Amino acid sequence: MASSTRRLPVASPRTLGLGVPTIMDRALAAKHGTRYVHLVAFAIDVDRAAIELEEDPDLPFGWDVVLTEAYLLARLAHDDATTRDMIEEVVLELVEAERDPDTRPPLGSQLPFALFDAIERGAWPAPEEPLFRRWKSSSKKLVRDLAPLWKDADSLVPRLAAVVLEAELTPPLAPPVRDSLLAMSTPSPSR
Repeated sequence: MASSTRRLPVASPRTLGLGVPTIMDRALAAKHGTRYVHLVAFAIDVDRAAIELEEDPDLPFGWDVVLTEAYLLARLAHDDATTRDMIEEVVLELVEAERDPDTRPPLGSQLPFALFDAIERGAWPAPEEPLFRRWKSSSKKLVRDLAPLWKDADSLVPRLAAVVLEAELTPPLAPPVRDSLLAMSTPSPSR
């Protein structure tokens, strides 16, 4: 009788996840924990929705950056040095990464733009070390392009959150992302 060896299937890191590059970094996730994972998952899921909805004429340019920035400002305390250090480390990793200009950036790549805009608008403290030294001046144009959206943010952010919640994504939104979007889609009584 011939001996046959049978192997159990093994999960490979290449087959886990969404099947496309994302900004999620295992080392940073291990270092920073849940706050990092929730932030990055939010950025990734919003980017996935932006791709799904890119033909929607009702969505303004940069809406994904505004929604990510609104999450950043609402969910993470900029007056906490540990949080600022985490955000700066995440963004520096993304800004400094060498990318092939012919390939799509990894999912969630709008996160550095969200932080850049928040810093430029004075909504987030400027870091001690310049995070965006490699960026060209075209990033300043982004801030100008997003400025009109912030004038209407009290009504726009809830609407954008609702749009992402309604997007048909496969796989569906991560549960913490869904919960954050639900909270953001309900205007606060002070609005």
